[in-house]
Amino acid sequence: MKKLFIITLFLSTVFSCTNNKSTVFDKTTSIEKHNWQRFDKLNFDVPINKNDTLNFYLNFRYNQDFKGIYLPVNISFYTPDGETRTRNYRFKLIDRRTNKKLGTTVNHVTSILLPIRKEMPFNVNGICKVVIEKRIPKVDTYGIEAVGLKVIKSKLDNSTKKK
Repeated sequence: MKKLFIITLFLSTVFSCTNNKSTVFDKTTSIEKHNWQRFDKLNFDVPINKNDTLNFYLNFRYNQDFKGIYLPVNISFYTPDGETRTRNYRFKLIDRRTNKKLGTTVNHVTSILLPIRKEMPFNVNGICKVVIEKRIPKVDTYGIEAVGLKVIKSKLDNSTKKK
């Protein structure tokens, strides 16, 4: 487990150094006892600049105790200008043709970066609150080690366009 942590830390450091200019936000929350409780919502506060156009990704890490083929979640965005956007997602975790896990597996822990929203524009400065809620009802979900949010500037970023 210690080796996995060191490898994950090293890879995330290398990736963040190579992609530093475009990454706006990157935070991962470890799930206590690898059990995402039914009503445990994860909250992320993303700093927004006026005219940003951003891509949002769910960073999901799970072990062999998680038996799901899909990850059903609800993700809500509360933008700085007062708008609320919410949507139910059902992320595929296994390729049905090959029956293999999507993402990268090291020491029985799989990490996958799942696209949430691409090219989401913002018109004011402030904080965009992102709330991620598990939609698996009535039971706890074992095997989920961490859930995170990664935000990257879109190539269509409005702030880089000439006026």
